[in-house]
Amino acid sequence: MSQPVQYILTEGALTLPEAAQDESVTILKLPQAQASLVVTRAFTVKPGEEEQYLQQQLEKVKRDMKKFVAGEPQDTLLGALPAREIQFHFQNQQVTLYQILLTVMLNDHLMVLTLSRTQPFDEAALAMWHAIRASYTPAGGGKV
Repeated sequence: MSQPVQYILTEGALTLPEAAQDESVTILKLPQAQASLVVTRAFTVKPGEEEQYLQQQLEKVKRDMKKFVAGEPQDTLLGALPAREIQFHFQNQQVTLYQILLTVMLNDHLMVLTLSRTQPFDEAALAMWHAIRASYTPAGGGKV
């Protein structure tokens, strides 16, 4: 029989009857930066499929949105972990959205961070993004 597990939320903690797989989408508003950060998890993506996933996501945006423009994917780090990142923008209902999408393969899933703004990424916004990336610490005592 499984041991109870404590699951920590922003609002508090829950005791669950067993370990749970967190498939949530986390949306964090950053009002001073006029940005939002969305964290998603893709458990169906296997190691080696990260680039294919990234290209599929870009194709989806390109197909569904107007005036799509993307840079080239770049190697980067999330904390100490190797990651891929791409900047792009598109128009959705007459509003231009600027995004940075980062993918990182963890032990059992792909984690995706998407930083979004309605203004281009200026020096201050990019500095904030670099600080967020650099601050990442894996949960569970360093396990990824």
